[in-house]
Amino acid sequence: MTNVIAPSVCADGGACSVAQAAGFYDPHSSSTAFDIGQTGFVDNTTMSSTTGAISTLTGRNQNRRSILDFDLLVITAANDILPDGTTYPAQIGKLALGASNFNQTWLHFPPSPNWNGTILPSYLFAAGITPSISYGMHIGSTTLGIPGSLNIGGYDQSRALQPVSGQPYTIDHLPIDLLDIGIEVAEGGSPFNFSSQTGLLGASNSSIGVSVPVLVEATVPYLYLPQSTCDAITKHLPVTYEAKYGLYFWNTADPNYKVIVSSPAFLSFTFRANGSISQNMTINVPFSLLNLTLSAPIINTPTQYLPLRPSLGPSGSYELGRTFLQAAFVGVNWQTATGVGSGVWFLAQAPGPNTPSDNPSTSINPTDNSIIGSTSSWKDSWKGVWTVLNSTNPSTGGSNQAKKTGGLSHGAIAGIAVGAIAGLSLCGLAAWCLHRRRTNSAKEQFRQPSSDETREGWRESAFAGSGVPSSKQSYPSSGFAPRELDTGQVSPRPVEMAA
Repeated sequence: MTNVIAPSVCADGGACSVAQAAGFYDPHSSSTAFDIGQTGFVDNTTMSSTTGAISTLTGRNQNRRSILDFDLLVITAANDILPDGTTYPAQIGKLALGASNFNQTWLHFPPSPNWNGTILPSYLFAAGITPSISYGMHIGSTTLGIPGSLNIGGYDQSRALQPVSGQPYTIDHLPIDLLDIGIEVAEGGSPFNFSSQTGLLGASNSSIGVSVPVLVEATVPYLYLPQSTCDAITKHLPVTYEAKYGLYFWNTADPNYKVIVSSPAFLSFTFRANGSISQNMTINVPFSLLNLTLSAPIINTPTQYLPLRPSLGPSGSYELGRTFLQAAFVGVNWQTATGVGSGVWFLAQAPGPNTPSDNPSTSINPTDNSIIGSTSSWKDSWKGVWTVLNSTNPSTGGSNQAKKTGGLSHGAIAGIAVGAIAGLSLCGLAAWCLHRRRTNSAKEQFRQPSSDETREGWRESAFAGSGVPSSKQSYPSSGFAPRELDTGQVSPRPVEMAA
């Protein structure tokens, strides 16, 4: 369920700067709001990761439409907890982007009655506004001028570079096998004493086999990886581990720091592609996207940090969070033609700052279990942004001469916008929707039950004993089975969305 924070969470004047800039949702203005009382301790895996969500998104407030019966949870008291037990006010809400079941039900406190609702993509599909219950998303980076992109019912093809991997989701997660992690350089000289270093995932850890199951989660902030993997990565970097925060701080006084974070060096993540034992794909995350700033209320003085945490994530599995999704495209077709819970999710390399703006959206249809990405060059999308080192004198950093070209090309944000800063001001919900008339045959295919035993077998075997739930497991907060929908006729032109 979508959740937003109330002003009471941000009683400290220095907290919730994003929420305060966007504005708060006022539940007292709603005739259907009611108090569910004390919920007790609700951790991130239950409140946030159930359906997948993003945290912040800005937009141009175009093509607005009122969403009837939009279900959200207004949180009046919430704290995040640091590894040392220190607490601080929760900073942002979350926008739910779909689930395997069309309808959802949530427990009421006291237990009767429960309440039901639909999540945004399901509502738009039922209203005949979008061609499928799906989305495509690239979080991007505000600091580096990579605008966020979110499309409901489709995707921006320019944000998904070929190849695009498609694989089944589980009941409330997006799982994939991670095969390796490396440190590499896209062009020019290296800021390290090597140009390529692979094998970091399983380095010095015989318990790590051929692969490690991981979850791609937009609701968590960091890269959650094994301790041995973090050690293998950070031994090449000028960072210091700070146990209080469970993070690595960049040693900004080290001359190698600026060379590394401005160079074409990157972390490479190699995955099993399309659930196949014979295919793989790689997502590159430049170190410039791994040079983030920790600020109040977590820490008083703004501090540069590497968003890497040597532990399991909040869901009890290794996870790749929003840090990873700065450089990766993710999308989901929740219900394909084979029925409930048999959809697929997509993963692809996302481009850098040099990406054209205002790209047309591409539909995801109910029968689609694959999508086509862009053939643009990832390296070209970073031209003029990073500082290319001379290749004649590779070293550990500071002594390299460097050259810099060009400037940034800033794109515009495509997709859905929620108020001024999405996820926090949900009074006005704006969405860039794909309009496409669906045929009767497509609707009939959509309701066919699954007969793909091979895919089901893959789901059970690939994550057996890994802590990643199987798609066949029941989940108490998931909803009802799909029902037939009368979507009516779809307007062939964009529909203006009201505030």
